[in-house]
Amino acid sequence: MGKVAEPPCKIESTSSPDQLAQYRNDLAGGFFETVIQQCLAVVNKNDAVPPADLALYALGEVYAHHAYQGKDYELSRYYFARLIANFPESQLTSEARTFVGLYDTFAEKEKKIASLEKEQQAKVPPTREAITDRNFEAAVKENLQIIKVSGQKTPADHALYNLGLIYAHIDNPGKDFQKARKYFAEVIKEFPASSLVEESRVWLGLFEVFEKMQQIDLDIEQQKKQLNR
Repeated sequence: MGKVAEPPCKIESTSSPDQLAQYRNDLAGGFFETVIQQCLAVVNKNDAVPPADLALYALGEVYAHHAYQGKDYELSRYYFARLIANFPESQLTSEARTFVGLYDTFAEKEKKIASLEKEQQAKVPPTREAITDRNFEAAVKENLQIIKVSGQKTPADHALYNLGLIYAHIDNPGKDFQKARKYFAEVIKEFPASSLVEESRVWLGLFEVFEKMQQIDLDIEQQKKQLNR
């Protein structure tokens, strides 16, 4: 059933806990565009006096809201940072700093991933033709057969490594990072003298960064829940 009418975003001449609760109720009701329009009107009128601090905070939070289809973390950080710069003494500034700190930590993790990916691309040998042709299912079967025939001898190490690549491949609809990690770990464990051990370690390091990024996402969501209480 659709919404009958959208409630106004009641931003008065000063900021207050009641107004903070009001706009959060609007967000909970899904009135994202209403909050954005009303808050932008306040900010555009004068972004250096209250209640612009509340409006900037509201904009930062709406663009980080998990249910908003127009979610944009860069815009969210921008409005929080603008609040910090314009209202260093506002009661909302401390919370804004927490958000900005989380976003900056997340950005550093992204840089680390990009660096590891570049390093990996420079080291990884050419993959099998089946992978290049995006025939992932055929590549899986081929490499599993190699392992079955070779047992604990080369080229089983190459087959394990290829399986790791297949399940980590961005274009593979059946990609599975857990399986990829398992195969790279097997290369290291079962074939410590293999030329593919170092490349496998690079991939495992990359997966560790992915896990940390996922934890940062969870931290951001937890922080938002705590701030919304």
